Amino acid sequence: MDVEISAPLVGVDYTGTYAFGNDWFAKADVRYAYGSAKYTGSGTQSNIPYSYYDLRGLFGYDFHFSELGGFVLAPFTGIGYRYLFDNQTGPTSSGANAYQRSSTYVYLPIGITHRMKVNEAHKLETVFEYDYLIQGTQVSHLSQAASYLPDITNQQFRGYGLRFSSMYQFSEWSVGPYVTYWNIQNSNTVTNPISVNGVNYRLTAYEPANNTIEAGIKVAYSF
Repeated sequence: MDVEISAPLVGVDYTGTYAFGNDWFAKADVRYAYGSAKYTGSGTQSNIPYSYYDLRGLFGYDFHFSELGGFVLAPFTGIGYRYLFDNQTGPTSSGANAYQRSSTYVYLPIGITHRMKVNEAHKLETVFEYDYLIQGTQVSHLSQAASYLPDITNQQFRGYGLRFSSMYQFSEWSVGPYVTYWNIQNSNTVTNPISVNGVNYRLTAYEPANNTIEAGIKVAYSF
């Protein structure tokens, strides 16, 4: 059964950068996004509270290419932590009971930033990034769907993310599009004993492969 969750999101980002003076830099990124999701799978359900936050610590180096028109290439890496919470509860349109789910990713970002002057007042900054999944943890609160079911925790070790953004800066303000994509493969399989009406069973569960696409427009202010 295919499952789809879609949601318009409103997010807030904060980025702090420290330049060491010798072209090395360190950066901290924090992002929080929230929206109201629609579930389509075993029936449908709307107005589901849906949120995530993404914390990243990065470091990199600025390579200046003044002889080639004056631009900067800044490769970077670091560590990232992403937590997503799907607060789905109650019955869907088919009568199936929904349950809350959370996803945690620890990942290794590897990327490069291209910065260039458009003119004396305006700049363009473009970022390409690959995110290597170190470990994912999926928690499914199945006990909310049926009292005889246990909550399940699955581990995910195969997957990756891709990010692209391009910001046009004028004065302290900048604006531009961004796209984030995640591709996560099947998790491990866990088995738990359950009892239904006095009969014992063994429940085997895994988190299936999934894809996530987020696209939008960012507006930023630098201070």
